[in-house]
Amino acid sequence: MVAAIIVLPAWIMFGRALAGAPLGDALLLQAFLGPGLAILIGAVVGITIARKEVRGPRAVTWRDVRLVGPWLAVIALLGITVVDSAGGRSGSALTAWFGDGWLTASQSFTAIGVLVTILGGIALFWLQVLELGRETRKRVERVVHDLQSPLIEQRARTADASFSPIDGPQSGRIISIDDESQR
Repeated sequence: MVAAIIVLPAWIMFGRALAGAPLGDALLLQAFLGPGLAILIGAVVGITIARKEVRGPRAVTWRDVRLVGPWLAVIALLGITVVDSAGGRSGSALTAWFGDGWLTASQSFTAIGVLVTILGGIALFWLQVLELGRETRKRVERVVHDLQSPLIEQRARTADASFSPIDGPQSGRIISIDDESQR
């Protein structure tokens, strides 16, 4: 997931050229939008890694795979469908593979993919913040419970103890450690 911060924006910018798609007019726009995408991916990945449940074993949970995995897959698919034009020719990696008839599909998926990327990133960030809060609350409650356990036991012991009044049967007696023969 950490590698996705750099790899996915670079894939969207240059990866489609590997399939024979034109790189041209949209490249400058993507150069400006790429850092924003990297920040969005970094925020989601960063808050995921901040969770102790992920940080401890250095592996994401299945919940994270189910949530973040499809979102990253949509971003990776954008590298295939982003339409660019150069030299009077418009196309994407999808149109380079399957023909110009796929241009409308590329444009449609790109529009949907951008929407899913932005809204999904915000939603995933919020869900990961909530999960971080839940995990932190559980850890704090466990620590507070562990700290209170000895106090509860001590309160139970003092509640059962009995004390005689100061002016009770032993008042006025002196207890000394000195030996009577040394006087």
